[in-house]
Amino acid sequence: MTWPIVETDGRAIVLDFSCGARLFGHQIAELSVHELSALIDRSMQEAGTGFAFGRWGEPRELYKSPDFANDTSERRTIHMGIDLFCAAGTPVHAPLDGVVEFVANNDREMDYGPMLIVGHEGFHTLYGHLSLDTLDRVAVGQVVEAGESIASVGAPPSNGNWPPHLHFQQINDLKGLGVDFPGVALKSEVEIWLSLSPCPARFFPEVDSAALEYKTCA
Repeated sequence: MTWPIVETDGRAIVLDFSCGARLFGHQIAELSVHELSALIDRSMQEAGTGFAFGRWGEPRELYKSPDFANDTSERRTIHMGIDLFCAAGTPVHAPLDGVVEFVANNDREMDYGPMLIVGHEGFHTLYGHLSLDTLDRVAVGQVVEAGESIASVGAPPSNGNWPPHLHFQQINDLKGLGVDFPGVALKSEVEIWLSLSPCPARFFPEVDSAALEYKTCA
C-alpha cells in the first residue's frame, strides 16, 4: 500500500511555472522568493485550498543560480520532480517502507536545502527543501515504515531559499551521485535524466496524473 506523502485537502491546484509563465500578470522568472511565495499563496487562497502542485518535466526559467549552468551557454531547466506547495512545517510521510540512505543540507542558493533520500525495493525517493529540524529527526540507516512522518516542509532561506514546498523525486538509479543527484536537467540530456527520474505522479493519486506531467519538454 502506498501512503500519502502529504495529506492534502483534496482541492489542490496545479500551477504553471514553465518558460514565460505568469502569475497574476507577473512574470515568474523575475520575482523574488518572497514575491513568488505571495503569489503562490494568493493562487491557493483564491482556489480555496492550501496546496498546489508543480509539474514534472516542465521547462523553467527559475533556476538563476550559477550551479544550474554548465561549461557551455546551456543551463539546466527541466524539472525532474513534482513540487507540492503548502505551509512550512507540513508533515512529510514515507509513501512506502524503506531505509534512509542519505541525509544532508545542500545549503547553496536554490539547491535542495535540507534533504533526504530513502531507498526502496528497486528505486529511491528524494525529498528536498525540508525543514532544518528534519536533519535531527532521521539518520542514515534508519528503517522507515509506510505512513511514518520522516520530515517537514521547510521555509526560506534555509530550504534553499524557495517558497515553502516539497520537491519529491523518484530515482531509478542514483548513478553514484547520492545527495548530488540533480533535480533539474539540461534540455540536451533530458531523455537520459527523465528515464532515471520518471514522473512520480502515482504517489499523488488525488490529482489527475496527466495534469502533473509537462508533455512537451521545450
